[in-house]
Amino acid sequence: MRQVYELNTATPMRSHPRPYTPEDPNPLTWWRMLPPHFFRNTERLLLRATLKNLAIIGGGKDVAAALEGDPAAAVKVALSLIPLRELTLPADISMTALLSCTLNGDRASGLVMSHILGRTQWGDPGTEMLGLAWLDRHIAHPIEHFAAIEAALAAAFAREAPQA
Repeated sequence: MRQVYELNTATPMRSHPRPYTPEDPNPLTWWRMLPPHFFRNTERLLLRATLKNLAIIGGGKDVAAALEGDPAAAVKVALSLIPLRELTLPADISMTALLSCTLNGDRASGLVMSHILGRTQWGDPGTEMLGLAWLDRHIAHPIEHFAAIEAALAAAFAREAPQA
């Protein structure tokens, strides 16, 4: 079993029910620390606010679109990181944009998140387990995805239906 340590110390945690909480680190690092079940609406909104407050110089159109919540751009930027050998601020920003898209319901973003975490090369064996957790989330929630699409289609057809 992997030993869990308190942030900023080398003391093993014994009584704390989880190794990290969203309040501990910077939101730009959550993607590499927290499993999917830690994210609720509060964390999702904080991630969006964090990304909106970033100003990136020289990142290009794809990075700007990813920061605005474009899932395709976030996937493209994140995939350009492979293989992810070291943790850098650009990697944290790109992966946080991908995380935000995942939490906003984009299924492809979740798969890419799982893939990248499963293939990291910076030496933390826990990232593979984190990648599997994101894959499990993807597999466990297909009904929610189809229910949302079904509701959107029903609403669209209801607006287009001729009034009798």
